[in-house]
Amino acid sequence: MRIFFICLRVPFPPDRGDKIVTFNLIRHLSASHEVHVFCLSDGATDDADVAALEEYARNVTAVPRSSVSEKFRGMRAILSGVPLSVALVNEKRLHLAVKSTSVKFPPDLIIVYSSNVAQYAMNLDDIPRLMYFGDLDSQKWLEYVEKYTFPINLIYRREGRLLLDYERKIAKTFSHSLVCTVAEKHDFERLIPGSAVDILTNGVDLERFRSHHIPKQAGTMIFTGVMNYFPNVDGAQWFCESVLPLIRERVPQATFMICGTSPTATVQRLAKRPGVIVTGAVPDVRPYLDAAEICVVPLRIARGIQNKLLEGLAMGLPCVSSRSSWGGTVIEEGEGILVADDPTEFAEHAIRLLQDDQYRELMARKARAVVEEKYRWEDQLQRLDLIIERMTAGKHHEAGRTDQSADLSGC
Repeated sequence: MRIFFICLRVPFPPDRGDKIVTFNLIRHLSASHEVHVFCLSDGATDDADVAALEEYARNVTAVPRSSVSEKFRGMRAILSGVPLSVALVNEKRLHLAVKSTSVKFPPDLIIVYSSNVAQYAMNLDDIPRLMYFGDLDSQKWLEYVEKYTFPINLIYRREGRLLLDYERKIAKTFSHSLVCTVAEKHDFERLIPGSAVDILTNGVDLERFRSHHIPKQAGTMIFTGVMNYFPNVDGAQWFCESVLPLIRERVPQATFMICGTSPTATVQRLAKRPGVIVTGAVPDVRPYLDAAEICVVPLRIARGIQNKLLEGLAMGLPCVSSRSSWGGTVIEEGEGILVADDPTEFAEHAIRLLQDDQYRELMARKARAVVEEKYRWEDQLQRLDLIIERMTAGKHHEAGRTDQSADLSGC
């Protein structure tokens, strides 16, 4: 089967939320199908990643984003009533690439990951289309409203409202929709009733994220992620201000390590606080995870599944999580995860793990065991195969089409 896979970013390397999911989907699908990837890129800085991704796809079309064009599109969107997050990624060259390739090599199925790039498949309504929302971005923007003041909160409220209308249009016109958690499915069915939706949850690479039992750095708590993403910034700041001082009263050597790319000025200033380390970008997050004693995920705004949580558990790290971060999982409290929103309760969980070696080791074993049981990528991707089979039932594959598209240099 020929599949067009449309996503926002070059899905390589799999080092952040959406790229982890899209890479694993593409790698799995390419084992049995002819996969053509269409995405936006950051130009020359993504060239090596595009080349690496071509190992997993028949063809990769990555159109560079233009910051100048994005500014003009953003201004027009404010006047026209188009969601900003849709307008900003509306690159004409990618529209043309999808259209021209579909004429030359008609796909049997189109998979779109992220609602803001669904626009690239809107006009291909004679082909089965699968929309993987992951989570409903409209609801994330509406949650931001509570965290910002005038006039930014008005912009976010507008974005949430317009994007929900757009998500409804996608769900009504695409063949099928996917979300990544039970909670997201409930929201979807409440906000977009009558549209077909299934759950396809994330997995974690259990071979890649496996402890090598390097010596632990006593008292180290690690938080990973892209550190210019507002929920990560907000969570790190809250933990430093409200939780870490309580922990250090009882565990003076406790250290909070913020490990991730692109730390904002706000995050960098946190490094001036006692016990806070901001690493910035690192070549490989796994040694940092392996050296930590526990993982903390203090997000106050979180939708879907937090890959940082699954990766920490897979590395055998007991995790202390906010309820919103934990709520996207199917893991019971106490099975490697302790849950709290109150700063004192959050601190108490962390303190016990840092002070009680036997308890920490028990929770570490539970952490690894629970992701082995519930979050193997292989299990999640088998479900994707069943969904695709159901969507394309009765559609016969034309002999010889795979060889036909061996050379796409003219597209």
